[in-house]
This record gives sequence, C-alpha cells and structure tokens, in this order.
Amino acid sequence: MIKIISGTEAIPVEHPVFLIFGQPGIGKSTLGYSMGDVLCLDFDLGAHRAANRRDTVQINAWTDVAELLSNRDVLARYKSLCVDTVGRCLDALTADIAENDPKKAPGGNLSQQGWGVLKNRFRQFVAQARGLGKDLLLIAHDKEDKDGDVRVVRPDITGGSYGEVLKNADFLGYYFLSGKDRVLDFSPTDRWVGKNPASWSPFKVPATGKCTTFMGDLYAKGRDALGAISGESAKVLAVVEEWRERIAALTEPDTCTTMVDTIADAKLPAIVETQVKKLLADRAKGLGLAYDKGAKAFTATAAAA
Repeated sequence: MIKIISGTEAIPVEHPVFLIFGQPGIGKSTLGYSMGDVLCLDFDLGAHRAANRRDTVQINAWTDVAELLSNRDVLARYKSLCVDTVGRCLDALTADIAENDPKKAPGGNLSQQGWGVLKNRFRQFVAQARGLGKDLLLIAHDKEDKDGDVRVVRPDITGGSYGEVLKNADFLGYYFLSGKDRVLDFSPTDRWVGKNPASWSPFKVPATGKCTTFMGDLYAKGRDALGAISGESAKVLAVVEEWRERIAALTEPDTCTTMVDTIADAKLPAIVETQVKKLLADRAKGLGLAYDKGAKAFTATAAAA
C-alpha cells in the first residue's frame, strides 16, 4: 500500500548517496575503501593501486553488475558499495545499450532517446542499490570547465548524464591537495561545484594509515544531518500550519491589524515568520483589505468599500 508522508512528518534517509571527485593520484579509491563493510565495483580496473584495499569486483561489462545485483547472498555481506569511477560506470552502461538496443546508439554514439535510456538505467541502478540497503559512494575524476572567464572544477561525467548523477547525490564533495594536506570540501565555491546540505566545514582527511574508517564515519554523520534537516522542516511546517488556522479565522480589519503585532511579539524564526506574514497578506487581500503604513493598520480597499 502506498504511504503518503505528510509535510509534518520527518523523512529518515537511511542510505545517502555521496559523490566524491578529485585530482588524479590523490587517493580517491583509498578513500572509498574507508567505508564500512564495502564492496568496490572497480570499473576503472585500477584497484590494485589503492591502499587499504578491501573486497573488490572488477567490472568488465554491465552484465557483471547485473549478475552481482541479482546475487543477494553475496551482497548480504556488505553494507556499502563504492562505484569507482562513475564515469566508467556510465561508459559500461552506454556500451550495454549499444549492444542490446543499437537503434538508440547508432555507431556506438547515443541518440537523444539513448541518453534518456542511460539516465533512466543509472537512476534505477542507484534505486536498486538503496533498495538492497546499501550505502552508495560514487567516485569521479575531476575536470576543469570554462564558465565565461572563470574556470570551474566539476566531476568528469559524460555530458548528457552529468545532471542526472548530481541529482541522485545527496552530498557532492571535492577532494584536493592544499599544501601537504588532503582536503574534502562539500561546499560549492567559485572554483568548484559542491552539495553540502549539512553545512559541513572542509574536512582534513587523515594520512593513509589512519584513513580506514573515514567515509564510514562520514556516512553516519550524513544520515544524522539529513534526518535533522527533515525533522526541522517538519517542525517548521507544523508551526506554520498552526498559524494558518489562526489567520484563516480572521474576518475584520481590526483582527488582521492585531495579528501583525501578535506575529511580531511571537519572535518567530525567520523561516517561519516569512511564511506566516505571507499567509496574513494573502488573507487580507482575500478580504479586500490593504495595509496603511501611515496608520499601521489594515483598511478596506476602495473596491471592497
């Protein structure tokens, strides 16, 4: 049965999706192996270069992924999956589409319909991983693009699917060297893209020998942060709904004027106050009232009179 979640209910995020992109050789794969009970899907076939390596499946074709996802007994041993890299993952998906539906990839190049299929299949892959109860980490190389006169670093992802991958990611972080330090920053800047719903400050990543649980710990923080955001959003809506009922009961200019002072005296959080003031303005307009700034009161408009 379909469950409709009301706006006043929090939505837990059990399995957030992280996308980490960064410079070559900085240790992105090593970072991936620091997830909890992870299985790496090695699309780049470069896992042998990673430190702290854990269980790995080398992916030569998308059929390998399909076989793995259908084998729940094998996957049951792992809490998380690391896709290294998401660019090569999309290449494997593209090759599979070209082989099995050549009309959507004439000459090996995806048509407009083919791009649509690629986006849908990648979305299904992410949903399937989450449905199996797995945390999912997507790793990508970085790529510098020119945006006017500004150069911006982005994940190196096939153009037509770039937006789809970013939409599926709850967190997007840039991994780079700052002096001798390895830094992971989720906040977007004028130099790189990012997605940081938790408002985290940049993380200094530990040295390789100590970087064995870093991403696993970060996933736990991410779950808590997203849950808190959802819970706070639900609380805000619940408060707004209470004010909506009070404002809907107003019928006279005097009561609308009194409500202005009531809202001010309540000292509401800015995100609530903005919505409540809008509700009052809409209610007054519906009653044919206008606010007289000189008199600091609502009065009937000429049309209403």
